[in-house]
Amino acid sequence: MEREALSFLRGLLRIPTENPPGLNYERLVSYVTSVLEDLDYRIDVVEVSDERYYSHIPGASDPRPNVIASLGTEPENQVVFNGHYDVVPAGEGWSHPPYEAEIHDGKLYGRGAADMKSGIAAQVYGVELLRRVLGDAGPLRRVVHQIVTDEETVGNTSAGTGYLAEKGYLSPKKVSCMVFTEPLGVANICFGHRGAVWGRVQVYGAKSHGGFPTEGVDAIRAAAQCVNCLYEQIEYDSKLKKSRNPVIPSSARKSSMVIGLLHGGTWANTVADRAEFWYVRRLIPEETLEDAREEINACLYEAQRDNPHIRLVNTEVYSTPPVYSDRDSSVSKAFEYAIQRIIHKKPRKVLSPGTFDIRFAVNQGIQAIGYGPGRLELSHTTDEWLNLEEFYTSIKVVALGLLRYLMKTT
Repeated sequence: MEREALSFLRGLLRIPTENPPGLNYERLVSYVTSVLEDLDYRIDVVEVSDERYYSHIPGASDPRPNVIASLGTEPENQVVFNGHYDVVPAGEGWSHPPYEAEIHDGKLYGRGAADMKSGIAAQVYGVELLRRVLGDAGPLRRVVHQIVTDEETVGNTSAGTGYLAEKGYLSPKKVSCMVFTEPLGVANICFGHRGAVWGRVQVYGAKSHGGFPTEGVDAIRAAAQCVNCLYEQIEYDSKLKKSRNPVIPSSARKSSMVIGLLHGGTWANTVADRAEFWYVRRLIPEETLEDAREEINACLYEAQRDNPHIRLVNTEVYSTPPVYSDRDSSVSKAFEYAIQRIIHKKPRKVLSPGTFDIRFAVNQGIQAIGYGPGRLELSHTTDEWLNLEEFYTSIKVVALGLLRYLMKTT
């Protein structure tokens, strides 16, 4: 099935589903639906209802469709595979075009090759491999694919897995386990992730001519003080604290802060009356959300104290504590068995450095793991690529892990 699986994946990569803002979602869902219908799946396309739309997707206007594909008519005790089809913007500087799915030296290049359209292809064709060996045996009719939107823009809820949880698609009465096919490496099983706080800080001052800047109130200067304080605090933290938990890569076993967006002002010779920056504070498992918030607020308080005419507005847009599933759950053990048989090595059980949709399953009390092809360190990078041999290996692991789980739970 290698050619078939690769053809499906290349088709996914050639549709630029960049988020933000949320491009070509309906086109991709149409493509996925046509492939899965040819594989005899029953398809249900779920979109956020009108009354919930803007609370889930602030500022958006386009449809946010999710694909639910099942082999049974009303499957119970479901084994759910979940993958997101949105990707971060490609940006510039690529040596291989980001949406042409080129192959060179055993590597498939493209935005989403690692994170995580390869995971979607691996889950579909892992199940398909097992079907072609066993036929449509009764237990296989428990399998459901969720191919969802809007994971990349995270959120306390979302138009993808978060909305499906809200509508009962992640009910523990229906779902026995979930596998999120995130790019965590073919020899790793992920049982959770670090915590995070995302926020936006708006800084308001007053304009003046650049020739006499003390007549104005400099928003950029105050914003810079905040940013420097946040970075200095996280550097201090990282020297004192290192997680004992198996977060990968090892550099992510320390707290981190990223100011990923910063802008302000209107002209070089005018004191800026407005500035804005976005921060993402990552928590190691030994920290709490309250720890992180106190540090952030302390930096903002210091900037406000030193710039009394400045107004600061801190808006938290997303937060999650560290999340853990049972590392020795039935589904985790099934995939551990599969990795040992296919790759001939004992898998590592790890925590992800970034958050992903497993939190919605854990919050519902559902057994869940992350397992998928793609190397985590290639996510969101220029010239993102996928090792094709690892892709094919992951398909075998999904097939054998699913078989083992069904044998143990049917």
